[in-house]
Amino acid sequence: MAIQDDTVQVFCIGTADTKLEELRFLAQSVRSNLQLFSANSSAKLLVTVIDVSVSQKDVENFEDFKFVSKKDVLSCCFGVEEQHDTLLPDDRGKAMAAMSKALHVFLTKAHGDRALAGVIGLGGSGGTSLMSSAFRSLPVGIPKVIVSTVASGQTEPYVGTSDLVLFPSVVDICGINNVSRVVLSNAAAAFAGMVIGHLEMSKTSTAAAASEKGTVGITMFGVTTTCVNMVKDRLAREGYETLIFHATGVGGRAMEDLVRGGFIQGVLDITTTEVADYIVGGVMACDSNRFDAILEKKIPLVLSIGALDMVNFGPKDTIPSKFQQRKIYEHNEQVTLMRTTEDESMKFAAFIADKLNKLSSKVCVCLPKMGVSALDAPGKVFYDPDATGALIEEIQRLVETNEYRQVKVFPHHINDLEFANALVDSFLEICTNFKDVNSQAIHESIQGSQSKTSAPEISSSIMPISHSLSNFPDAKPETLQRTQKILQQLKYQIHEGKPIIGAGAGTGISAKFEEVGGVDLIVLYNSGRFRMAGRGSLAGLLPFADANAIVLDMANEVLPVVKEVPVLAGVCATDPFRRMDFFLKQLESIGFAGVQNFPTVGLFDGNFRQNLEETGMGYRSNSNGKSWCRRVIVAHMGLTTSGSIGAKTAVSIEESVILVQAIADAAHRINPDAIVLCHGGPISDPDDAEYVLKRTKGVHGFYGASSLERLPVEQAITTTVKQYKSISMT
Repeated sequence: MAIQDDTVQVFCIGTADTKLEELRFLAQSVRSNLQLFSANSSAKLLVTVIDVSVSQKDVENFEDFKFVSKKDVLSCCFGVEEQHDTLLPDDRGKAMAAMSKALHVFLTKAHGDRALAGVIGLGGSGGTSLMSSAFRSLPVGIPKVIVSTVASGQTEPYVGTSDLVLFPSVVDICGINNVSRVVLSNAAAAFAGMVIGHLEMSKTSTAAAASEKGTVGITMFGVTTTCVNMVKDRLAREGYETLIFHATGVGGRAMEDLVRGGFIQGVLDITTTEVADYIVGGVMACDSNRFDAILEKKIPLVLSIGALDMVNFGPKDTIPSKFQQRKIYEHNEQVTLMRTTEDESMKFAAFIADKLNKLSSKVCVCLPKMGVSALDAPGKVFYDPDATGALIEEIQRLVETNEYRQVKVFPHHINDLEFANALVDSFLEICTNFKDVNSQAIHESIQGSQSKTSAPEISSSIMPISHSLSNFPDAKPETLQRTQKILQQLKYQIHEGKPIIGAGAGTGISAKFEEVGGVDLIVLYNSGRFRMAGRGSLAGLLPFADANAIVLDMANEVLPVVKEVPVLAGVCATDPFRRMDFFLKQLESIGFAGVQNFPTVGLFDGNFRQNLEETGMGYRSNSNGKSWCRRVIVAHMGLTTSGSIGAKTAVSIEESVILVQAIADAAHRINPDAIVLCHGGPISDPDDAEYVLKRTKGVHGFYGASSLERLPVEQAITTTVKQYKSISMT
């Protein structure tokens, strides 16, 4: 069944070997409801049934529905060359894990192709576990529903911090009867309404959000609600959108998941009570990763110590016996609070300070001297100036302050208007760069359903610029803006599950049609000139010409014909006859978007490399001070092996997987945000690149030079000439 270009799909997912009848009924109900609800909509929707069975029984078709077999799902993850039956071991648990992983990859690819409008599934505990993990990987906003037998129990393991909806099946999913018929029909109708509403909302929401300065995450508890409401109202007047998270353990994780996803660009972590539960053993605890997303994303943070005067437990009779003599307060029938001590407060301070001292972004800690919750005030049950004072003093002692990391103490209670204003003032102060970056992240899931073919327009309105002028004092502000935009576009593709493809160009026509083909980055360096003159790429490492002069000459040929794709300059950083600071400014001024360190002494080894290091022309001079070379790391496997002037000696493709992974791991230990591409050696065509990318983690794409320029020319010209020579003259 062919799919029209403007059609998006809705997936109905289940184990067709055991739930065939129920899956058919659900798919039919979804389709009929979509037809009913979309009568006045321009959306073109196709219901597709996906089989995630883990038995050896195969289902090959599904009546008149578009159908994706379990073999196709597995092939998406493990490759078509693999035998799908060998990927599903007899052990049911292992088989379900393999299928869940495959479904995750399948859904990620479908969303990346902008072909997915929503997912609905059905299953028991096993099926729910299998599907929920994959469903959670989809962005917030994409409708996701599972009709489940475990929907009324402990659902956190299935839902996590996502917007997945579990729909109670009431009866077991075993046949269509007078109960299951009603439940499945209602679930299908609700899901269809979500899908149509989501698509219609996408037509108007992006423009409405463009006026926002940004989205700020705020943590709240009942005992800090007064403060949070005042902060929220003030931020709204300042033009910010706010997302409020109940600090129940899950709330903190949800906020940090959205930080990682780009939905939140600044945090006012007012209520850090989850730390108390984590340290002492309460029921609303964070985990050891609290604050890590903020650390990774380097977004502005204002932090306070709201509700660190308490640890949360369930009903009073569930409090551990060792705490029975402590100061206890029954918040309600289901929640009992325990006052924290001075010793515990000092442990909270140590946990928080350890995290904050690792932050490289701007952070301000605001401490309310007169109390940290509604219960920590004169005359209230948890009022304890000594414990609160110990917490404040220990944070002041342990947090290492500097230009970007500040600690402020205010003579107010946390719920005083003056303190709420101090929080917002501090946030605005550290967010002077909280503008001119991407609002698209918030609405990418909506746009993904709306358009399958057009690339997202990365505008500049929300996320903070991580490059400050203090990091790059000689850079122009417009250069930093352009760099951030490029990096965002690359990060967006990574988030969407699409490979980043970079290409070397030795001629203007190569660059022009690499751009037409959709390449993400183009690099000009001296080997390209040699390569396209029929000489081996290693000529660029030998004294045949001035490498940096060649790049400047190639710029005149290439830059005028490349319209949108960023073009990088290959810089010989060890050139002893150039002042690199002036040369980089020259490259910037003529239109290059960045640099690559090539030719590089990193490809030399042995005594020759040692002599280079000893005489001041080694790798240190190649990279010293060049933080501009560390955003994208190319894992270089050596000279490309294929074609007429390719290498004959190289590592194997299997060895390349190991080496590329080692390089990626090393890069991410230094910079977790580094983009890693594989390149060279035996990786000479799309199949080779796919082989490496599917077997590595944290490798985001492929950079090709000979493989994207020389080899296609060799092959195309040879084939075309042969075709001309085969013309019959009779």
